[in-house]
Amino acid sequence: MLAAILVGLVLIGCDVAAANEVNKSVVAGADTDAASSSSRKTGTEDFWFNLDALDVNVYGLAYHPDREAVHRLNLDNQVNPGLALHYALIDDQRGITFAEAGGYLDSGRNWAKFAALGYQFKVSERWRIGGALAVLNSDTYNRGVTFLGMIPLITYDLGPVKLNAVYFPKVGHYNQIDAFGFYLSLPIGRWLQ
Repeated sequence: MLAAILVGLVLIGCDVAAANEVNKSVVAGADTDAASSSSRKTGTEDFWFNLDALDVNVYGLAYHPDREAVHRLNLDNQVNPGLALHYALIDDQRGITFAEAGGYLDSGRNWAKFAALGYQFKVSERWRIGGALAVLNSDTYNRGVTFLGMIPLITYDLGPVKLNAVYFPKVGHYNQIDAFGFYLSLPIGRWLQ
């Protein structure tokens, strides 16, 4: 199901990019007459999906401070490959409200699947800090039962790539070992231009 959603979003993004290229060529070849150019519509102005708001998250690495416990519990996988789509729902001068969904190979070597809704304050031009409320499912966490958790998140925006760090706190039987996660976000709109 998650794979179908991800493929669908990518295909929609490709359609938007193609439509934008067609519209650019139509506008470039159009008359410069103000009356004719003002009545011409690009066709994507009212479209709900903004390709510039879409990032692909590429996971990652993890660090577990309690090294002895992770070895004892066999939760010592620190290379956590995976992908997610991150979409900025609202991006204003104060912060970004976002939604994302994806999956990664977690510390227990099980596939963790998640969907999240979050907010990050823009601390400066490049730094953002906030968190996400995530629905998560993996055999590693909460004995395999899907649960809801709050995930702190910090981002440094370099332009063509964003560096992200998250913290998964130790919380009872939900998560037995605390961990830091590190991953990249690739802004699709910048890469397709």
